Amino acid sequence: MRKIDIKRKGTVRRAAVTAAVLALAAGGVGISAGSAAAYSGWYQLNSHPTGNGVGVYNSQWGTAKVGYYDLVSASWSGDRIHPVCWIRGADIDSAGNVWYRLDAAQKTNVDPYYGRTYVYGAYADGNWLFHNNQLNEC
Repeated sequence: MRKIDIKRKGTVRRAAVTAAVLALAAGGVGISAGSAAAYSGWYQLNSHPTGNGVGVYNSQWGTAKVGYYDLVSASWSGDRIHPVCWIRGADIDSAGNVWYRLDAAQKTNVDPYYGRTYVYGAYADGNWLFHNNQLNEC
């Protein structure tokens, strides 16, 4: 029968556990660094104004508004959106097919509208959030 050195067995086990933890940590860092978008939170439409009215719709096809105020993308506007991601949808006036999916929208001095809604990216900010990789695709 062979004797096992208990001290040595514990050292080998600790080394194996340490190696596994380091491998998992390194893998997690690689995954999180590659896919995260930089933007989250409220986005003021006056950040990159287009001078357009911005309707709040129930889908990215722009077929029906949700019954909330139209927003304004202008330098003087305090309107804002809470974008979640971007999605392809209707192309309006040949300005592209990028829409932003929101979980909230707010007209200045009015209570926010909460719920899944969509705004046309070209009218909201000239597709700035999309072109600058600030949002993930839905």
